Amino acid sequence: MIKRILHTTSLKANIAANFLGNGFASLIALLFVPIYLKYIGGEGYGLIGIFASLQVVLSLLDSGLSTTLNKELARLSMISGMQQRMRNMVKTLGGIYWIAATVAGLIALVLSPLLAKYWVNPKELSVETVTQAFMLLSVSVIFQFLTGFYSGGLLGLQRQVMLNVQKIIFALLKSFGALIILAYFSRSVLSFFAWNLTITIIQSIVTRYTVWAYLPKQHSKDIFDRQEIKAVWKFTTGMMGITLTAILFTQIDKIILSKILSLEAFGYYSIACTLGLMIFQITGPITQSYFPKLSAAVNFPNTEEIKRIYHQGCQMVSVIVVPVTATFIFFSKELIFIWTKSPVVTEHTWLITAVYAYGSGLNAYMTLPYLLTLSYGWTKLGIYQNMIFLILFIPLIIFLSLDYGALGGALAWASINTLYFFITPHLIHGKLLKGEVYKWYWEDTIKPMLAGVIVVGLLKYLFVEGKGLWFNLSYIGLTGITAIVVTLLFAKRINNIFIQLIRKFF
Repeated sequence: MIKRILHTTSLKANIAANFLGNGFASLIALLFVPIYLKYIGGEGYGLIGIFASLQVVLSLLDSGLSTTLNKELARLSMISGMQQRMRNMVKTLGGIYWIAATVAGLIALVLSPLLAKYWVNPKELSVETVTQAFMLLSVSVIFQFLTGFYSGGLLGLQRQVMLNVQKIIFALLKSFGALIILAYFSRSVLSFFAWNLTITIIQSIVTRYTVWAYLPKQHSKDIFDRQEIKAVWKFTTGMMGITLTAILFTQIDKIILSKILSLEAFGYYSIACTLGLMIFQITGPITQSYFPKLSAAVNFPNTEEIKRIYHQGCQMVSVIVVPVTATFIFFSKELIFIWTKSPVVTEHTWLITAVYAYGSGLNAYMTLPYLLTLSYGWTKLGIYQNMIFLILFIPLIIFLSLDYGALGGALAWASINTLYFFITPHLIHGKLLKGEVYKWYWEDTIKPMLAGVIVVGLLKYLFVEGKGLWFNLSYIGLTGITAIVVTLLFAKRINNIFIQLIRKFF
């Protein structure tokens, strides 16, 4: 029974596994933030926040090639006689990836002393400690790239149950291992990153082995095939362009604020962003499940099937994003206090979290339209729009952060994503799915959004303070569940799917 579940490729099972895996990893990350704050302090966690931003920036190569591998394996798996091409594709892109990841890691290693001395503003941590921490991160970058690449292969093969089992196991090893080290051996932030590096290396090896185990067996030798590079280079370079601009778009606020703010203040901003960025993470299970389906569907001339898969995925995003975003906005102060149990942290972060969550929610709505463009291989729009928004975003961050500090960065993020939500869908649907934009706005987004926001807003109005942490946690949890149920009533395309997903868990 367990073996059959691990090897399934069912869409419903993949969605369920992705929710469980991503949700568990996110929950572990959230639960351990107060613990890390206790052992390594505000500056130590500020350093972790900077490292998180660096990891996203350096994931440029990961997104380009791993998305290409995901798309191509999904496409080739639908065509008979392509088994050897699938193996050659992994061999070829994997070889390029090893080189690219090593170069990125070496560049980060060389820049470590400069970043430690001229970028961050430590008061308690020494420049030497920060330099050594950056060097540990530089090595881990190589293996994080490799894990991301081979994870893309498992997604394309639709082996997402196995991928998420591994994700849960390594999340536990990273978090509990770090806790044991910090509690019983060393409270140094360097110990945290050394353990993280060790587990990252092991995870990359295991993920690579799993991909090759799931690829169809062939008697011919797997080769590095230049023809495979020619077949995908346009899409891959387009993806790299999108990812570069998207990384700058999503991380430039943190880069700028890490220079403007003190390291401790930036640590508070990082905590606020952790909650806001959870909204992106909860869409991951949906996008990971639907992207291979869309990539396979566009190879066939059945437009109605593409529309069905697309709108189904969009409404799935709404049912998840609306309740979580609305809860983070209306209950940000209560959630942060429950999370950190620190009045000081709560006071510094609750408003930033609410504003940042609003912007992240609008951005999360765009994940399925974005994946639709990638399924068709249309990467130019993503590059051009990100460049335009980036040009607007940078001066807005500087202007608002100088006046409002960390809150200014969140206000800039919310403002630019409002423009994104109201402009880009017209361009995407106008080219790829003509006549569907208003259906996307009303049926897929605004109608479920209004229902969820009204419910959460009303329950916040009825909320009674001073009842204790457990009452607050229970009330907020029931609020989220109620919002999901109400939002689901307005998402007609996925009612049955959600019921079946719930049955899988219960």
